Amino acid sequence: MEQSLWRDPDREGFLKKQGHVVKNWKNRWFILKNTNLFYFKKKGDPKPQGEIPLEGSNVRKVNDKELKRAYCFELYSPGIEKTFYIQASTDSEMDNWMKALQNGSSIVVGAPSNVKHHVHVDLTATGFEGLPAEWKTWLITAGIDREDFIKNSDTMIEVLQQYDNIRDGSAPKPAGEEDSDDGPVLPKSEMSVSLKDLCSDSSNKDLYDDMEKIGEGAAGEVFIATSKQRNGPVAVKKMTINHDNVKLLCTEISIMKSSRHPNIVEFLDCFTVDHNQLWIIMELMDGCLTDVLEQFPKVALNERQTALVCRETLKSLAYIHKNHRIHRDIKSDNILLNSLGEIKIADFGYAAQLTQEKQKRRTVVGTPYWMAPELIRGHDYGQKVDIWSLGIMLREMIEGEPPYMEFPPLRALFLITTKGIPPLNEEDKYSPALVRFYARCLEKEVEKRPTAEELLTDPFMNMCCSGPEFVPVIAKAREVAEAEG
Repeated sequence: MEQSLWRDPDREGFLKKQGHVVKNWKNRWFILKNTNLFYFKKKGDPKPQGEIPLEGSNVRKVNDKELKRAYCFELYSPGIEKTFYIQASTDSEMDNWMKALQNGSSIVVGAPSNVKHHVHVDLTATGFEGLPAEWKTWLITAGIDREDFIKNSDTMIEVLQQYDNIRDGSAPKPAGEEDSDDGPVLPKSEMSVSLKDLCSDSSNKDLYDDMEKIGEGAAGEVFIATSKQRNGPVAVKKMTINHDNVKLLCTEISIMKSSRHPNIVEFLDCFTVDHNQLWIIMELMDGCLTDVLEQFPKVALNERQTALVCRETLKSLAYIHKNHRIHRDIKSDNILLNSLGEIKIADFGYAAQLTQEKQKRRTVVGTPYWMAPELIRGHDYGQKVDIWSLGIMLREMIEGEPPYMEFPPLRALFLITTKGIPPLNEEDKYSPALVRFYARCLEKEVEKRPTAEELLTDPFMNMCCSGPEFVPVIAKAREVAEAEG
């Protein structure tokens, strides 16, 4: 990653950042430059641990009681769909950082992005004439130069159009019918159900006590609570209901309620509270795969452990795909773990039910760095986008992060579609079975990319450790996180 991206910063300094799920706080060196916020393990490091794109981001002060800490603020980045909690050392330092971040998030705000752009590009010596103003700004911010654009202009236009959709939340209509995979009978059309049809009585909220918040994201807050019925802990996801998300919530709940599999987080109940809040009750898992990967390289998974995660994920994907569904957001954040070494898929917020009327999709959803090329370019896609994302997640497990994570989302999308995924670093140190499995997942030609069922018979699956053998690495990651917190 080029150090020029954060040279001559607009603001820099030490702040504390909270982890994703485990509430550990770590001191990090932050650098704000234009519309990107970089954070490093220590001052002077040549490479940042992470980058937060600020385009369209929101920042707000957090009440001291909310996190039980003073001088904290929340930063939500729509570009990577993540919420960060950051702590300053004084009230004035917090205010100054918040103002600087607000300036960074507003630099590229332009006209409404759901406008249908008619693009006639003239690649002159001075730049990208004919592109919408906000598109030109995105290209400059992402570090995509005129030469890159000229070599891949058609693909770049497709990527820009889809990036516009990702930022805006809109998407083209699904494509027409194509042949479907074998399996249970494909529904003729999506069922039209309301939240009222899917939810239990609101009085069920009285069955849950001792709420303790453990996380928060774009979709809502997550709590641990005690279930009076189960006489034990459960997870409670609380989300605000509005006109824009009610249909997606219905799809998510409908899929969760009808998904019963050992490798899918168990749905227990759901109901509305105060008319505008939805509570989803699920089995409690101790953490997620991201908690382990955040401690890389101090904590690293061996090949047998990565094979186990892939196998358990593939089991759930085979079940999901057999029922003519697509998860569309496979990544470490959505792979939950527990102290027994169980591994389960969660979060069906982006999931889709395929039907006879909609056997392929074009909706642009997911997280940029894990997206398959056919999805990025707005082409028809099916269940094999989940297989691509699994391959990227394998790269996460063995190298600590997905490819192109050092770049802004738009540049990452451009590189995935034009350059492909780079080879594994130090490929020779991995077994041939892992390397071949990885390559099969990331086959760019969709027809040649294997299904979940086919990958379950791949030789790499023979390397899996047992669930109990996975437990020590979870415990070690927690120890390291607590020690650094």
